[in-house]
Amino acid sequence: MSSKGRVAGALLAGALLFAASCGDIKTVPKDGYRALLVFSAGERYPLAVRGEKRRVAGNLDGSELVKVFRPDLGKVWQYRPSTRRLLEEAWSPTGEIRQIGDGVHGIHPCDRYQMDLPSGDRVTVWAARDLERLPVRLEHEKRGPENQWVPASDTQLLDVRIGADPDLFAKPKGYTPVKAYSELAK
Repeated sequence: MSSKGRVAGALLAGALLFAASCGDIKTVPKDGYRALLVFSAGERYPLAVRGEKRRVAGNLDGSELVKVFRPDLGKVWQYRPSTRRLLEEAWSPTGEIRQIGDGVHGIHPCDRYQMDLPSGDRVTVWAARDLERLPVRLEHEKRGPENQWVPASDTQLLDVRIGADPDLFAKPKGYTPVKAYSELAK
């Protein structure tokens, strides 16, 4: 074997050993992600996503409210850790999503998608191609007084970290079920 062949073999063996010692590499599609969902300087909500499962938490109406979306189970859970009350509702899909072009958000080349909400509002999603189609921006628009689209909110995803523990999306145990959102705070 030539010296080039031995060097190439040694490099390949080293690369395989390194890959084996590092374990499985985490990716957004396989392991999900955690991030901050930012509406404005004062409105930041921790978000976790794994596949179609979503979890967002924030301080609403005076205490923490957690909302978990589980399309795989057809459920949405809202609960308040302070009252240990849980509201379970049926999950329903949103309207049709269509691709409308591309753009750049920050340094990320994005595909842009648009969907119409049942309320008549419109949402544009910016999905970063360099982050495995991770949504990095959501623009929410409503019809204005002259039937023109006007911005309602511009939400951005910051501090993205790969990996979201599956337990984040489990129905919490030991909570009292309620029948309406207003009962969560009682």
